[in-house]
Amino acid sequence: MGCVRPWAQTLSALGLLALLAACGMSHGARAALDAGLQAKEQGALREALEHFRNATRLAPDSAEIQLALGEAADVLGEFDEALAAYQVAARRAPSTTTWLRLGEMADRMGHVDLAIQSLEGAYGPWREHAWSGLKVGARTFTACAPRAWPNISALWAKCVPTAVQTGHGYFHASRERVPEYVFRILVEAGQRERAVALARERGWLRDGADYCRALDLLPVSGETTGLLAMLLQPDRADCLVGLGAEIADDGLARLGRLVLLDRVQNSSRLEARTRAEWVLRHRLPDHQIPKLAESLNVTGWRLQNRLRQPAEALEVYKKAIAADPAFSWPYHNIGRLYMSQKDDEQALAWLAKALEVNPNHLRAQFNLGVAAARLNRYDEALGAYSRALVMNPADADAYANLGWILLKVGRQTEGLRALQVAVRLDPNLEQERNYLDAQFGRDARRGPTPFSVQ
Repeated sequence: MGCVRPWAQTLSALGLLALLAACGMSHGARAALDAGLQAKEQGALREALEHFRNATRLAPDSAEIQLALGEAADVLGEFDEALAAYQVAARRAPSTTTWLRLGEMADRMGHVDLAIQSLEGAYGPWREHAWSGLKVGARTFTACAPRAWPNISALWAKCVPTAVQTGHGYFHASRERVPEYVFRILVEAGQRERAVALARERGWLRDGADYCRALDLLPVSGETTGLLAMLLQPDRADCLVGLGAEIADDGLARLGRLVLLDRVQNSSRLEARTRAEWVLRHRLPDHQIPKLAESLNVTGWRLQNRLRQPAEALEVYKKAIAADPAFSWPYHNIGRLYMSQKDDEQALAWLAKALEVNPNHLRAQFNLGVAAARLNRYDEALGAYSRALVMNPADADAYANLGWILLKVGRQTEGLRALQVAVRLDPNLEQERNYLDAQFGRDARRGPTPFSVQ
């Protein structure tokens, strides 16, 4: 099959030139590109990157190769190389995809203006989003129809409205996805007036709306409505407490810190302020970290947990540490990496480093207890779990682990009491409950009798 298909005549002149350039790729460049794609498919990411580098040397003007190079470098934490490749791809064959990749990479590196400028080219035309919505609606109808057939009235009464509603919702979500991303960048960068202007331009603002409860009223995500509440209704934006914790769990420490600090400063509710302060103290870095350090840590986590590339993850975590030596998360993640490899000596050393730079890092403290217990260093483990429970007295797992260690070192009464508290906090701790039931029997409340906490 030739490179130029009949529908090529409908392409723009620029798109046609890019297509013809791809058709003119040398045999060597095409072979290197294909080898890279095959290596990437097999999970050999570093090998794939080398193939793409070779292809780029043979065909530096190929947007297809530059895009492949950028994506491989991006996933491996080679951010400078990825940014340069995406810039070439966007110049050679501007499209929603190339502009989006460039904007995302610029954002991860902290280049705010470049990110926003690039993402503006990634909004996509109306028909592109409409076509996406139409395809989703069609798939919804196709899934519904066999269940309704041969009842024609059911097809019209159920399948058609469901398909239309789903397709319509996807169309709006598709249209707003990139603008929402730009909105988040502006908020995080402190450019609040530009963020509100964008929201107004996109039609997200509503007179009298409570943005903490406006998710069903607006074609945007809960994160965006929460950020709108922070900007426009700071006196009633306590939904940000939960949102900030969720954002932090996604690895976005900077934005999570921003919204939680807003609650500490602006919430009128003591409970909300207290919860926000706790999350800030024990689940976030103790300072504002550089964007690059945050992004490298996220990239390392993906390599470790999604792509199963521990060696590559380790190198990226070290880059994150170099970007901010006081950022405890990559130290902790390296510790977790070694724990997954059953190398608890190494894990213990890295977890100790995490706590050295941030003694209030709750998860590092908990995992220090796990690693020390695996090494039978029970005094260290008891100390770690005790410190973790000072930070979070409602941690059932920490009480359970503490209880088992106390039993192992002969402190029977204390161990049983710790297990009892663990079961009270989390009745689903089956192993602990079964042990206590075997020791003392079960009372009518399914609670082990001697130390039941009322």
